[in-house]
Parts: sequence; structure tokens; C-alpha cells
Amino acid sequence: MGRNTQILEDIINVLHLTPEHLAHLEQHFSTRLIHDAGNVETVATFARRLRLRVETHELGAVLDYIQEKGMAAISLDDVEQAINEFLGEDRFIEPGE
Repeated sequence: MGRNTQILEDIINVLHLTPEHLAHLEQHFSTRLIHDAGNVETVATFARRLRLRVETHELGAVLDYIQEKGMAAISLDDVEQAINEFLGEDRFIEPGE
């Protein structure tokens, strides 16, 4: 299973495509991360926790704004944390190496 398999399987199933399409999509997106960052329920839940009023018909627009502004992205800190935690050893490159 690749990094994008779960979301690509959902797309394949919604479109009623074949497993060959899944293999092609996985190959096409092999160097990218497709991530389901949330949905309208996520926005509604967080808005309630923040005590912010948002109407049901506005939830999709909030998701669109998050996408347009690139708010759901991998940060420099995320990459540092992942490398240090996942690889579990010192990966720092000393100057001059």
C-alpha cells in the first residue's frame, strides 16, 4: 500500500473505475502526498470549540479558503520532526560536510 492508496481507492470507488486505474494513479502521484486534511464537519467542530459562528452553507467556502491559502501543508517543522522521530537517529549535517 502506497502513501496515497486509501484516498485514491476512495476516488476509484466513487468513479466506479478498475484496479488498473488505481495502479496508474499511484504511479502518477508516487512523488506526492495527497492528504485529506478535513471536511465540513472538521470546520464545524473547530468553529464550535473556538466559539466562532459559521453557517452550514459557509463551511465549504472555509475549506476552499484554507486550500487557496495553503494552510493545510507540510511545514519545515513537520519535516524536521518526522525525520528525527521516524528515522530515530541524528541526521544533522554539520557545516562543511
